[in-house]
Amino acid sequence: MAEAAANAAQSCRLCGSTEGSIALRPEPFRLVRCRRCGLVRTEGGPLSSGPHYDDTYYSAHALADTIASLGNGPKGARARLIDFAYSAYLDRAGSRLRRLASLPVRNRLGGLPPRWLQGNDLLDVGSGDGDFLRRAGAAGFRVVGQEINPDAVASAQAMGVDVRLGELADLGFRPGSFDAVRLWHVLEHVPEPLTMLQLAHRLLRPGGVLIIGVPDFDSPARRLFGSRWSGLQLPFHRHHFTAATLRHALLASHFRLRSLRHRSVGTIYSSLIGARRIPALISAPAWLACLGLDDLLDILTQGDSLEALAIPA
Repeated sequence: MAEAAANAAQSCRLCGSTEGSIALRPEPFRLVRCRRCGLVRTEGGPLSSGPHYDDTYYSAHALADTIASLGNGPKGARARLIDFAYSAYLDRAGSRLRRLASLPVRNRLGGLPPRWLQGNDLLDVGSGDGDFLRRAGAAGFRVVGQEINPDAVASAQAMGVDVRLGELADLGFRPGSFDAVRLWHVLEHVPEPLTMLQLAHRLLRPGGVLIIGVPDFDSPARRLFGSRWSGLQLPFHRHHFTAATLRHALLASHFRLRSLRHRSVGTIYSSLIGARRIPALISAPAWLACLGLDDLLDILTQGDSLEALAIPA
């Protein structure tokens, strides 16, 4: 009786139902799956005032340090390769040869505007330190970011990247201001995902595109690691999507889905590291092996994250 009452304490932010069942119990939280639509929500724990995004949160690392990592040495070489790949794919006039040269790391590049996009005005919601905006701006996009982490905003602004501090609804962007709105691993963080999607809809011009990425709660990685899956990121992730619930949310927000695919972000490796299953001496080859496994799972539509492109209906 008490557990049933706890499950009904909150309503689903996708369909409004109060009927749910426990999907996982990562103490002190519980993840409740809506019995009507299937959306999983985080309940319990320190959620009443919202998670605190401060300088300890991963998006607040200094953009200057990210740029400095493009220096010499093995790590610098890897960073330069990824930087080159971003440049090749973000440059819509770039050659196929450049894109082919960067193909080995293509699957590590998330949330790219599609090559068919008309227009250059791009908004990155939850832009962190502004590193993606730096790359997109260098490729010719007119970019602006939104972020609620003051340390991340300060880091971006110090390097000349236009990132605004505050909630998206409070920043005064005019309707129809953007050709692309990017919600790259943002929707799972917000308490009202439909409100966020509706706001993105208003900000897009006709012919614009919404670029969205979320962890896949139905992925084999989540089922394998359970409450220890690094993709849960509690308490920061308020909702946990699947392909079905992401489609539902986009349809309810008057979007038409153009594409939906799996694009892994490396939670298998990070979950193994978190569980201390990888000895330090083999961490590098284990990372490479996990990259290959991620690619295979994405091909089999079983990767750890979902990437969608949608246009206003």
